[in-house]
Amino acid sequence: MQKYVHCALLSILLSPLAWAGSLVIRHVTVIDATGKPAQPGMTVIIERDQIVAIGPWRKVKTPAGSQIIDGRGKFLIPGLWDMHVHGFSTEPGSTVEGETWMYPLHLANGVVGVRAMFGPEDARAWRMQHAKYGKPSPNVYLASPIIDGPNPTWPGSVAVTDAAQARAAVDRYQANGADFIKVYDGVPRDAYFAIVDEAHKLGISFVGHVPDAIRVEEASDAGQKSIEHLTGVAVGASSEEETLFALKWAQTGDFLRRDLRAEATYDESRAAALFARFIKNGTWQCPTLVVNRSYEHFDDGIFMHKEWLRYIPSDTRDLWKKMGDDTGKQRNAQYWSDAHRQFPEELNLVGRMYRAGVAILAGTDTYNPYVFPGFSLHEELSLLVEAGLPPMAALQAATVGPARFMGQAERRGTVEVGKVADLVLLDRDPLADIHNTTSIRAVILGGKWMPRASLDAMLAEAEATAAKPPSNSPGSTTN
Repeated sequence: MQKYVHCALLSILLSPLAWAGSLVIRHVTVIDATGKPAQPGMTVIIERDQIVAIGPWRKVKTPAGSQIIDGRGKFLIPGLWDMHVHGFSTEPGSTVEGETWMYPLHLANGVVGVRAMFGPEDARAWRMQHAKYGKPSPNVYLASPIIDGPNPTWPGSVAVTDAAQARAAVDRYQANGADFIKVYDGVPRDAYFAIVDEAHKLGISFVGHVPDAIRVEEASDAGQKSIEHLTGVAVGASSEEETLFALKWAQTGDFLRRDLRAEATYDESRAAALFARFIKNGTWQCPTLVVNRSYEHFDDGIFMHKEWLRYIPSDTRDLWKKMGDDTGKQRNAQYWSDAHRQFPEELNLVGRMYRAGVAILAGTDTYNPYVFPGFSLHEELSLLVEAGLPPMAALQAATVGPARFMGQAERRGTVEVGKVADLVLLDRDPLADIHNTTSIRAVILGGKWMPRASLDAMLAEAEATAAKPPSNSPGSTTN
């Protein structure tokens, strides 16, 4: 009987709390992410899934029968988005290690939207299955499967060797309902431009790495909507771009040596022209600083966050350890010294682009080794601030920026009347210190209230799930 009561209570805590009337948050400081200063002493009224009123509490009439939340001393921000994640290509609920173990970790950390960068074969079928999940989930925007060259880096990628195969891949995944096309390092030059042409014809965007055969300025001019992990940017800003591009070090896996040389030959005028090109072409950057830092510190593990490992299934933990161990065996002390020097240069590059006006997206590349669903987005925000973004700009990189990027700006991304009520209530001010985005008191998902107790129950369920013996693994991680 006691076990039954406990399970029933857990089920209640894990469900968003629906309310027949309006949800009203009084006396709260609103940080709407539009760029306006914080607005203290506001009342926010939510009906169903929508924000219907915002104003000083004396001027906003509270509907009868409302659920009242006291927001004194608290801060209301838009729900956060992680714009580079993995693990959303398996069938929901199919295995313990499938994607559903990530949902509570994202939501408990205020992440209400994700851009899944290695999508399923059939996005429409995935969405139909996902609709049956029955528990809270972030909003998911799906890539195609990764489109790579003749020898793909990652299992499950689509190999294209020529223009005809590239066009066929774009046709297939646009027809199957992908939100966008994802390209990778090995795509041949003619195949890349066939992807560009076909994507433009079909009205679907394409994003991803800048392939080895393509210069970063060419990718921008071609209309690649986002560049992940800063691929090609340092080379494009180098006075030695011609030499570095021709060496094709990326094909041998020696990214580090190439990029260190590129950063040592950073040219202000070339960089200014490149960044202006990004702005003109609407090319967004998703630098994924947190995963770069993880890979560049496999040797010392100082960013391993052992306190979060209890939420990660054992087979994923084992995979992460193996990847770190294998990388360590392949690299010498000089490599790790260079790797540690590399990360500050990446921070500098992001800061330079921001100051030039290049649009930045916050993304983590979870679930690569020691990049944790939900938790690591807050790390990414702090790294963006370390790179030189003001806290408001970092917050916008995870809220209004993603909404604009995904064509959702009319509905999501800010705390404004008429927007979907995907919100996070914080105990502390994120504009005073970006680390305060972790002080989550409640999450509102589609107008449904999830207080701290519900979020803690989600984490408890995730920990219990992670403790179960592994079944079939969904596959390897990927950038």
